[in-house]
Amino acid sequence: MSFKFRHFSINDDASSMKVGTDAVLLGAWAGHPAPSHILDIGTGSGLIALMMAQRFGKSHIVGIDIHQASAIQAGENFKLSDWSPRLDARNISLQEYAQQADKKYDLIVSNPPFFNDSLLPPDSKKALAKHTRALSFKEMANCVSILLAEDGIFTLILPVLDQLHFEQEASQTGLYKKRELIITPVTGKSPNRIISEWALVRRKTQSRHLIIRKDQNNYTEAYIRLTSEFYLAL
Repeated sequence: MSFKFRHFSINDDASSMKVGTDAVLLGAWAGHPAPSHILDIGTGSGLIALMMAQRFGKSHIVGIDIHQASAIQAGENFKLSDWSPRLDARNISLQEYAQQADKKYDLIVSNPPFFNDSLLPPDSKKALAKHTRALSFKEMANCVSILLAEDGIFTLILPVLDQLHFEQEASQTGLYKKRELIITPVTGKSPNRIISEWALVRRKTQSRHLIIRKDQNNYTEAYIRLTSEFYLAL
């Protein structure tokens, strides 16, 4: 299946991870004044990395994924894009990458795994790519603190309860929350996701809310404004 966006398409047939609203939200919301180097943790099909390339025209983006088929698929999608010289896909774990990386990153983004044990997929490769056994929140926070530039920003999207767990780990590694976007799927429902932004310097946290749909068939104006740069139509 190919996902048609305004300036690129995504083919995810070879990947177990499908393009979803979480990735689009993160790619549209994550920000930095002028990032030279961007890291996408768990890049999957490469969608978020491509969105970063579109938004930040002078940046070099590395997408890493422990799942080999996903890294290969991301690399193929990168080659087909207009920004291929600035995109790099690597089949490596975050833990290994943090040990060998020779640069710091201005912006790090991640749409990480959040499967419970009861939801562990039967396919071991899928489990490796998606399950938190491969990358705990503690490990993620530690690695990000190593890879993040002094004035860098780390942005990730998580379910509400998992966000609370990540905050507990992040607070012990010198990461401080700058901003958060609390996401409600449909008007009248409870929030189910939070995008949060972290830095190595303590600041007062700014919090905002976003509702994705007015009802099952209609997006809110706020969601359209945030994502319209990427979709061909909403």
